[in-house]
Amino acid sequence: MEFKVNLALFKATEDSLKARYGDKYDPSKKYPQYNGTMQVTQMDIVKMVNYLQKAEPEVSDYHPEGAVTVRASAYINKSKSGLQYLSINLEPDYKTLKAIEEKENRSLDAGMNLSDPKVKAAEEEDIIPF
Repeated sequence: MEFKVNLALFKATEDSLKARYGDKYDPSKKYPQYNGTMQVTQMDIVKMVNYLQKAEPEVSDYHPEGAVTVRASAYINKSKSGLQYLSINLEPDYKTLKAIEEKENRSLDAGMNLSDPKVKAAEEEDIIPF
């Protein structure tokens, strides 16, 4: 369930904005100061969706409906062409990931409860006395 998604943000220039927006570019409008892309592999899509679905959303003043935490870390890097950019990694929150794992372990333990009389009876039927 561990995923690592990377995105790169470059400082927007008039040329890069013209290239991005084409004939819709209007120099009188305000545009983002940074822009870039994020590419998510098929496997990371599965892992990230799985994490988001299994996590227990936390309620806060900012998100009274509840939200799942995804950690972000950023580094300043240089492209091969010499352009400086911000490289951002998105990963599961450690505390949230551990809560998911504990919940899954409790579910497994509950499903394999050997003190259940039906489980004991089934086990005893499997024993062949020789």
